[in-house]
Amino acid sequence: MTSNELQSIALFSSFSSDQIKNIEPLLVEQEYHASRTVYASGEPSENLYIIASGSVVITHELDDDIVTLARLEEGYFFGERGLLQEKQKHSSEARAEVDKTKILKLPKDNFEKLKKEHPETALIILEQVARVLSERLTEDTTRIAIISAISDLINDPDNLKDIKTLSREILAITLRAIPVHQAFLGVYKKHEASQLEILASIGTTPKELPNTLPIDSDPYLNKLHLENGEIVLNSAQYKDKEKVFYAKRNLLGRAITVEGENIGSIALADKNSGEFTNQNRLLLQIIAGQISFALEEARLRQEKTAQEELKREYVGI
Repeated sequence: MTSNELQSIALFSSFSSDQIKNIEPLLVEQEYHASRTVYASGEPSENLYIIASGSVVITHELDDDIVTLARLEEGYFFGERGLLQEKQKHSSEARAEVDKTKILKLPKDNFEKLKKEHPETALIILEQVARVLSERLTEDTTRIAIISAISDLINDPDNLKDIKTLSREILAITLRAIPVHQAFLGVYKKHEASQLEILASIGTTPKELPNTLPIDSDPYLNKLHLENGEIVLNSAQYKDKEKVFYAKRNLLGRAITVEGENIGSIALADKNSGEFTNQNRLLLQIIAGQISFALEEARLRQEKTAQEELKREYVGI
């Protein structure tokens, strides 16, 4: 990379021209194809990785499941613990997400050389790394705790007996990680896919959010229903978009799917502080994926119970 390109990266943006010259020969540039491993769990942590272009996915194994911790884009750095402590090993795995992902590596040995020859330049890097590491430790710990709590909830067979109670618990756990003023979770009626049955809600009244919501009455839920994806609107966008009754400021929604079939939606509105972040979006995506099969199983059990009650009442079986 040229000196100007290097200085455009956030980690080096405050460097002087001389400091850029100090760091430039110590960086190793490498290009990765999509899905290629940058580092694996258990490998020694010996490099600081900086994404010059493309993107990287960081995953972690939890209870035999692979959990996505982060999606990092151009300008982000990762793998920083090895610079701060001796004999560290990676507890996660990093893979390139797209072809031609270009990564700059600062090996630990080269960093030690920088510390001896240009300590002021090394100190700037250490300060940046320490700040970001502190933020990521908090984010990762919170994310894993929330995912683990939902995993415990949906893996208990007793919790699948009552889909509404299960949904309330899911929503409560979700809001611990992403505090908002309004939220709801619903599934589409089995034989009326155009109707969303609201199973749990927080911050809304039955008058504001009826038990059954026609999908075409809401532009954003209708979009989720049709596209099986995500809706995210920050405050500035929301002012210019079509308003909905359950949101006043910003909105984050996610389709809940099972094997490609859209079975429901989860929506969060009016975040307590600031806007919905990429990490919020990632966490809601993970949660939606986690809960999909549990909700489908709970719904099937509910339908079976209702059918059995009908038989007892009308057929006498």
